[in-house]
Amino acid sequence: MILHARTGDTVLTHTVTTVPTPVNVSNPQKPEPLRLELTVRGSADTPVYLDRIDIAIPHGAGETHLTSTAVATIKTTTDYASPPNQSWTTDASLADGVATVTFTARRPVYADGDFAITMILYDFLVNEVVGTAEIVVTEWTSPQSGGEPTDRETPFRIDKWPADFTLTNFHPDDITVANGECTTLRWERSRGPEYTLYWDDRSQRVDACSSWPSHKLDHTTGFMLVAVDGTGTGRRTYALTTVVTVTEPNLLVGNLDVNGITQLQGPRQQFPLPTSGTSQYYKAGTDGTLVGYLSGLSGAPGATLAATVYRAGQNEYTMQFTSENPAAAPPGETPITVPVPQDAEVLLHFGGQSGDTLDLVWLPQGTGKFEVMPR
Repeated sequence: MILHARTGDTVLTHTVTTVPTPVNVSNPQKPEPLRLELTVRGSADTPVYLDRIDIAIPHGAGETHLTSTAVATIKTTTDYASPPNQSWTTDASLADGVATVTFTARRPVYADGDFAITMILYDFLVNEVVGTAEIVVTEWTSPQSGGEPTDRETPFRIDKWPADFTLTNFHPDDITVANGECTTLRWERSRGPEYTLYWDDRSQRVDACSSWPSHKLDHTTGFMLVAVDGTGTGRRTYALTTVVTVTEPNLLVGNLDVNGITQLQGPRQQFPLPTSGTSQYYKAGTDGTLVGYLSGLSGAPGATLAATVYRAGQNEYTMQFTSENPAAAPPGETPITVPVPQDAEVLLHFGGQSGDTLDLVWLPQGTGKFEVMPR
């Protein structure tokens, strides 16, 4: 699960990724290891000197705690640093039910628009109680080198689902259909939560289903499958999305003046993909769709792709895909379709390992390209 925050209270951009996603609680028969990845990025508009980052985790065995693993045994590392010559130390402490892991720069780092660093906590277990834990990230920055750092914090909510909860592999039988045709959506899920399917301005409860035949489609349609569990402050939600592209769709326009040749579907474009275990930002020069597949090694943990779409600096939606890798059969290809609006920024995170395959192409609805953004 990828969580994003950039508020008026923070200078830097913070993104928290949990591996795996969703986060399931442990039980005596199946301990649930968790990996937290905090990616910190600078801004060209407000460059600062970064002194340190604190990650505060509620520690204990309750529903609002994340883990009861001994703080001294939680492992840390850094990755994906830009510039690459950064040097960080780590320290961990426990006080008043809060475990705090601190990453301190050996010398303050200039965090401008090219700055990025991923700080990773791993080798700890989710506790055994379903609920919601809130971790807090605190940045310590100064506008000039050697200045007194100012602390600013931002919270991230992490839902802890029952140990047997699963919702995965949400996909259509056909990613492209002709105008007026139907397709069937399929998914894999556990019993217990309420499941609702959303599309256009409509919705339908699908609690007892693992597939759903669509109505006749006359325009490219996005679908969202939402699981809801718990009530009140303990209410948890988890969503998967997919899209079905309609060829020659019905169009609804207000005023349209066309002079000369109009081309809706541009030529397909290949672009540099993130390697396994890395992330990359892109910019869409026109409306379009990312289309391809994800495949993992047979019998290995599933490869994942998270695609997060931003417009005007705000996170609009995240689509998550996971490969299925049965040990006794060849690995399958999980289809990927991500709609992207013009001028959007897209963060692709390929949570795979060596040998996994990610294949994507850009299908523009115009002439704009899908280009790598230097970050």
